[in-house]
Amino acid sequence: MIKERSLAIISVISIFLVAMILMVSMKNMTNSNDIDSANIKQPDYVSKIFNKNKVSEINIKIDEDQWNDLLQNAIKEEYYNCDITINGETFSNVGIRAKGNSSLNMVAGDDTTDRYSFKIKFDKYIKGQDYYGLEKLALNNNIGDTTNMKEYLSYEIFDELGVAVPGFAYTNIKVNGQEWGLYLAVEVMEESFIERQFGSLEGNLYKPETMEMGNMNRNMERQPEKNNEDIEHKNDTKNPRSFGDFNRGNSGTNLVYTGDDISNYSGIFHNSIFKTTNEDDYNIVVEMMKNLDAGTNLEEYLDVDEILRYFVANTFLVNLDSYAGNLKHNYYLYERNGKFQILPWDFNLSFGGHEINNGSLAINFPIDNPVTDTMENSPLISKLLEKQEYKEIYYQYLEDLTINYIESGKYKTSISRVNELIKDYIKSDPTAFYTYEEYQNSLPILLQFGKDRAESVMAQLKGQQPTTTYGDIKTNIDLSALGSMGKGVGNNMMNSDKMTPPGNFGNGENPDTMFKAMEIIKELSGEELTDEDRRQLAELGLNSEQIEELLKMIKQMPNNMRDKTNRNMSQQGNRNRNNMEYKNNIDTKKIIIFIASIVALILSLIFISSFKRKKYIRPL
Repeated sequence: MIKERSLAIISVISIFLVAMILMVSMKNMTNSNDIDSANIKQPDYVSKIFNKNKVSEINIKIDEDQWNDLLQNAIKEEYYNCDITINGETFSNVGIRAKGNSSLNMVAGDDTTDRYSFKIKFDKYIKGQDYYGLEKLALNNNIGDTTNMKEYLSYEIFDELGVAVPGFAYTNIKVNGQEWGLYLAVEVMEESFIERQFGSLEGNLYKPETMEMGNMNRNMERQPEKNNEDIEHKNDTKNPRSFGDFNRGNSGTNLVYTGDDISNYSGIFHNSIFKTTNEDDYNIVVEMMKNLDAGTNLEEYLDVDEILRYFVANTFLVNLDSYAGNLKHNYYLYERNGKFQILPWDFNLSFGGHEINNGSLAINFPIDNPVTDTMENSPLISKLLEKQEYKEIYYQYLEDLTINYIESGKYKTSISRVNELIKDYIKSDPTAFYTYEEYQNSLPILLQFGKDRAESVMAQLKGQQPTTTYGDIKTNIDLSALGSMGKGVGNNMMNSDKMTPPGNFGNGENPDTMFKAMEIIKELSGEELTDEDRRQLAELGLNSEQIEELLKMIKQMPNNMRDKTNRNMSQQGNRNRNNMEYKNNIDTKKIIIFIASIVALILSLIFISSFKRKKYIRPL
């Protein structure tokens, strides 16, 4: 016989347990990685400086001697004290420094320009100072971009696909009241960005960066400010990385699993952004890479849907100065509750501006092999495309982007709108890398790039063009008219011995051709080029003299620098166009759990309320 007190205790425990089940099921339905940033209250700095309908005004007030010292020693990336006025509002004692990697070296090596990119740190000299919640602001100089729109449109495309992007908008910069130039202001992806996009500062953020660059004779890239603190970095020009050794020294930035030792992945862990990140967090990253390598538990460790959307945008843009290229950089890795996303960064060399030498290759860039490195060396995309269900989702997003953004006219409208916004600033820009005429001539080509690329992508999706090798969609796109690294600055840097290999190869050629040519020649099993090798090199625009000179240079390299690399080509299979089934299945499971929990709670309450308690009679 159950006593009244015991029954009450059982009832409370039952309700508590069912309530806990309900809470867990609700948590599963609102996975923290599926946060809708549109429902998160945005800080004031978004509307104040990242208003895309206007060009903001920034005036940098700084001692002239300090300014000249900053420009003369920009390569050191040291902060200087200044006052900064943004749209009429002044903030005193703010830090400013030059920023960039190869772009910084490019400007530093050219005595015809001082147009550096800058980083603004509001709390450098006054603790706690920020710009309406923003701690740091990047001011990008649009180097290598005749259109001045590549980065802007790239972020817009990622945003169109629902990938978290930093705030971005144009700004007109003055220094001590004198016109300096039109820049793109970009939100630095640190604490304020994470809180704005994801609602809290949970998780860990990394900016993977190899200690060595994959292009010849350039200085080492500067690591980010580790754990959000400033570190002085010295550029070593005496011991540059040997040209052509692409896949070595990436320190884990390719996300290839090489064992459990966290020291194998210094390129990731030395570049953690948050101060709270520790060794336990590093082990979570290693565990993710281990499962990625094995192709197991992918949905447990990866936000698969977000990563696919990232690579859809990146592939359409042919953005190879990224994880998709040989350098494996210019991306962020964000871990939240053990699940990872990849976040975009730095797009002045998108639209085929890096590692590709001609318009045909850019337009026909293959969607199933969307890297210039090997797929084996790019597991974050290759392991997903190995699974048919993920590939189908990837295809659907590619089709959606092509139809909804390009064919709908949205892309054309964006170019026209931005042109109206910035053209007068470009016309009067005193430090511009390109002339106003070059800018005007680049816009029809930029528009045509989108149309031709959309045609190629749709043809690949329909099986009319190859998806793992370059196709043959006709195009008259001239990539050089859109700009590329090294173009748009003076001749001194490009004529430097640091920028061209011996012989005639570098005589006026785009240095990015080197990367593609090296990938072909690295696969030599013998000492001579086959007819197919020569055909591929000719497609890159190399003549016979240049090919022989490059081959001669490669033969002089040590054998360990010419290791054969295997290309892991994903085979195109039959496609089922019901690409959203995967996501719907996940949502259905969550709903079933939720409904079952509610039913269990109701049944418990009915049981408790209908239970007829026997009257307790005290024995005589």
